[in-house]
Amino acid sequence: MNLCYFPAGALEGSAALRVLGPDNPGRLAVSRTGGAQVMAASLSLAVATADTPRFNGAARRLLVEGARSNQLRNPRLAGAVVAGSAATGTLPTYFSTIGDAGGLSWQVTGQGSENGIPYFDLRLYGTRQYGSGDAGWRLALEGMTQIAAGNGQTWTTSLFARKLAGTTSVLTLRAGFNLRSETGSYLSLPTAAFSGQPSGAPLAGQRFSASYTISSANVGRLLPEIHFANNTAGEVVDETYRIGALQVEQGTSASSPILPPAGSLAVSSREADLPLWQPPGGFGTRGTLVVRAMLPQIAPFGASQGLWQIDDGTDQNRIQLRNTSAGSAITGVVDSGGTNLATLSPGNMVPGTPFRAAFAWAPGDQALCLNGGEVQTAAAALPAGLTRLLVGHASTQLNRAAFGEVELVDYRPTRLPNPMLQALSGAA
Repeated sequence: MNLCYFPAGALEGSAALRVLGPDNPGRLAVSRTGGAQVMAASLSLAVATADTPRFNGAARRLLVEGARSNQLRNPRLAGAVVAGSAATGTLPTYFSTIGDAGGLSWQVTGQGSENGIPYFDLRLYGTRQYGSGDAGWRLALEGMTQIAAGNGQTWTTSLFARKLAGTTSVLTLRAGFNLRSETGSYLSLPTAAFSGQPSGAPLAGQRFSASYTISSANVGRLLPEIHFANNTAGEVVDETYRIGALQVEQGTSASSPILPPAGSLAVSSREADLPLWQPPGGFGTRGTLVVRAMLPQIAPFGASQGLWQIDDGTDQNRIQLRNTSAGSAITGVVDSGGTNLATLSPGNMVPGTPFRAAFAWAPGDQALCLNGGEVQTAAAALPAGLTRLLVGHASTQLNRAAFGEVELVDYRPTRLPNPMLQALSGAA
């Protein structure tokens, strides 16, 4: 249902058009080539088919991401075979143990799906031989030369994990990338970017991720691994973990799970989400947009995270709201003919926390307010020919996606006064 209403205190004729609402695409047409994973309201992983919106989790905000690929060929963990009473069983296809087991034995004790997340269960038991946490039991997730990588690239690995058994948290779950040359020869293992202990809570609520930036020209391959570390020699270990939906992607943070079709062992991709509204006659010279959104991470260096962009079909002429590159600043911009005419910066968002921003424009008069704070103003000329609204993007190339969630977008075809911007952006 598309809502149209007059907020308390609004000027007559400034009724809001609900462009997007929770669990409702409103006026947006959402396109995407191919399906994509999304967390349902019940916190189970589900598939959104091509050209359908992804309303994520209990909050039912619209998830907007750019294109990514999962470089693991077996994130569904196919090929795992549950052990008999005294056997190890079989690890998932392409998985292998690496290094010295350090006194620990392993068993595959289960395989299946929990809330839509494919998993296998791994038991580790024995007596630790070493006192160094870097010498724990290690599991390679791919072949030695499968994932090509190079200097300056940032990669992220992620997985769901749950502890099923083991009364004492002797082991610590870690993750990292084993750096390799072009031929697969060993170079080094970087320090783990995450290190923790999963609880017994449901698998869907326990996703861990680690990112690493390569800083060596000698690196030509990455070998992702998970590592069960223990710092005390002589301790008795008997713990069982559920591991699910593993992912390795080039990027500074983990995106939604990318899984190949069931039965397929191959690198798989997810294309960009494209939520778009093209009102009849385009946008006039005056308007106000209110957005409520949540970004789970700060913007990476060199790539802003877009919240919305009104443009003429190009990046040359636009009004835009974004989380600016290399930080948490929420920024409004006015660009005309490829030249930036105005930049408004009312404050910072907090990763993982929803925020509201109200941006108003008119010829020679723009204003932006974040979470009811101080209104920032500018006096730029407006670009002509603004015809469409992109939600969750800061570029027509779709390479500046939010990689986050947009809950609502309200549009008014008038430039609301600054006190109203404060009220609307400060509302609950």
